[in-house]
Amino acid sequence: MNFYNNFDNCQEDVIDSLKVLLYQRHENIFDRIDFEDDRIYQEPLLYAYITQSDDFWLDSIIFGYEKNRNKKIEVFSNKKGIVYIPNIGYFHTDEKNQKLFLEVVNGTFLIKNQKDEKIVFHFESLLFLEEGIELVKTQHPLFEVLFRNNNDDIVEVEIDKVYDKHIEHFNTALKIIKENYSEYFNLLKKSIKKVLIYDGEPYSFAALQAHNMIFLNAHIGNDEVFFLDHILHEGAHVIFNTLTYNSKMNLFKVPFKTAMSEITNDKADHGELYGRFHGMFTQSNINPCMEICIDNNVFKGEQHHELLGRFSSNMKRFRAGIEKFNIPNLYNEEGELWYQFFTERYQNLYNRKKDLIDSFDVSNQPYVFSYNIFKESNK
Repeated sequence: MNFYNNFDNCQEDVIDSLKVLLYQRHENIFDRIDFEDDRIYQEPLLYAYITQSDDFWLDSIIFGYEKNRNKKIEVFSNKKGIVYIPNIGYFHTDEKNQKLFLEVVNGTFLIKNQKDEKIVFHFESLLFLEEGIELVKTQHPLFEVLFRNNNDDIVEVEIDKVYDKHIEHFNTALKIIKENYSEYFNLLKKSIKKVLIYDGEPYSFAALQAHNMIFLNAHIGNDEVFFLDHILHEGAHVIFNTLTYNSKMNLFKVPFKTAMSEITNDKADHGELYGRFHGMFTQSNINPCMEICIDNNVFKGEQHHELLGRFSSNMKRFRAGIEKFNIPNLYNEEGELWYQFFTERYQNLYNRKKDLIDSFDVSNQPYVFSYNIFKESNK
């Protein structure tokens, strides 16, 4: 299965679907934003917008993309008092969780409250990483619902004090992917338009409700090896969401949202069928890149040792996924093609690196790989 060749058509399908959904809610939408500029329709907040019901968010999301900008729009500050406007920047105020008004007077921005009083603010420009990927520097209210703990409760995370510690790590990891796994890097570049780096309870993730964006949970001590792993991983979720946007309902002979526990008859099996199927696509792309980096001695010393551990751990998870999804009569034609692709990719990787993979003990690894635990188990 050559998904590299199919990607552009699939991405167009996603964009076309977004355009239809926007038009259904706002018949004048293409009078306001350029129908032909696909860059607009890769804005993650537009996907967040269409998955909720309140129309009042639209003006602040498309303001930076409009052909003729409104002179006054409603905007919304977050819990830090920051108003984030895509394609414009950040307005820092002391007004937390408030509906405010953004005005443009003689080319100058003004912020006013609901009493029409001017609000003191300072403006901060957007920040772009390598390859034009935007680093989002604060929480947006529409993204808050994506941050959930294991009990499915919405939780707060730290963003504003985290991202600047990892800019170099992200850029270096992205460059390594570009130089060592270029074909997949080209898909990442087409897919990832924004990244948010945070510290908090939820694991790193990507979501269709914020399509074209990845959310990376990073801590002090995480470096280029961590970001290599997680850019590959979360980027793969964005790519697979695109590749299967129209076909996901037809991959299986049961509904794609069927609980995994119903498929395996194991009450401890969490998540939904399609979401778990995603995992094999992530492993199909994490591991080839890691293999190349190992062969090319991209990292030295402890970083190389950590990469070996992450590769061994990921490959064993890959094998577990292949075994779990070896289920007779589960797949329709495309689902079967994907499963065969995953199986063949795993087997080819394992055949080349069997001795290396099996030489490490990763049996005590938590869900998020810990190098400290790996070092203790593999002295």
